[in-house]
Amino acid sequence: MAELKINHRSVTVHLSWWEKLSARRSHLTIPRKAIRKIHVMDNVIDSVDRPIRRTSRLRIPGFLVAGTHAFIHEASHENEFSMCRKNVPGLVIELENISINRIVISTPNAHRYADELMVAA
Repeated sequence: MAELKINHRSVTVHLSWWEKLSARRSHLTIPRKAIRKIHVMDNVIDSVDRPIRRTSRLRIPGFLVAGTHAFIHEASHENEFSMCRKNVPGLVIELENISINRIVISTPNAHRYADELMVAA
């Protein structure tokens, strides 16, 4: 399951080997100052498990969503990175001023990560 490595300057979404394979990418590092909002959800896959045409992400409906997806939302172009599994709590991290606008990950440590990220936000 994805883990967050948090320090005072950055946050890295650390992926296991199978997550890297399914998401078609390596770890993702973002600056902490880019974090706009943090939400904890009981079943985070519900926020991303929707059919989307022309996407490079892996989606097994109701079970797994992994990868980066670009979409148009209210006349703006947004990118979302997801690593979500069913029935697992998770985090939605909204970002600004970087190439990815939203990170959505499943993790049993969602509340702890949210607390750590909000300390110096």
